[in-house]
Amino acid sequence: MAKVRAYGLAALMATAAAVLWVSPASAGGGGCYGGLTQGRGDTVEIVKACFTPSILEVEPGAEVEFVNRDPVPHNVVAPEWGYYENLGRGDSFTATFREEGTYPFACTIHPGMTGAVVVGDGSGPGSGVEMTVASATPASAERAAPSAATTDQRTWFGWLAGGVIGLGLGAGLTALVRRSAQA
Repeated sequence: MAKVRAYGLAALMATAAAVLWVSPASAGGGGCYGGLTQGRGDTVEIVKACFTPSILEVEPGAEVEFVNRDPVPHNVVAPEWGYYENLGRGDSFTATFREEGTYPFACTIHPGMTGAVVVGDGSGPGSGVEMTVASATPASAERAAPSAATTDQRTWFGWLAGGVIGLGLGAGLTALVRRSAQA
């Protein structure tokens, strides 16, 4: 009986360790977990799945650059304006805000990842109809296609992590079935 408990506990610990080890790499989500940030200037950076600053204050006519500094893709989606394609690491686009208003935006890939550009005093429709959005500027052509070695390494890591999790779950379930059969 003690041996079955030891196996069950070991399987549970192995499963928990595998899940915790894999989780940061596969975490989806988004949003500024450290809180919203306010700022002035002409750039919104995407860092750690957060628009930084989350609320940018600019004057009418300002051109704002949105730059992805994360290793994962993001987009900037808003009513009547934005950049709906994926922005890879280092990619950027610019938007010119001509009229006063509050212009909210979000990343549709990562729920909770939101921000706003406040133009002037923030009054006005903020509709985006009178805006200009320039095409994205890629960081480099090298980033466009991962090498075969990188792709193989990611595939190998995924199979390994899946195997460890599967073995841990299987061992845990086996221990539970044996335990209930003995009871």
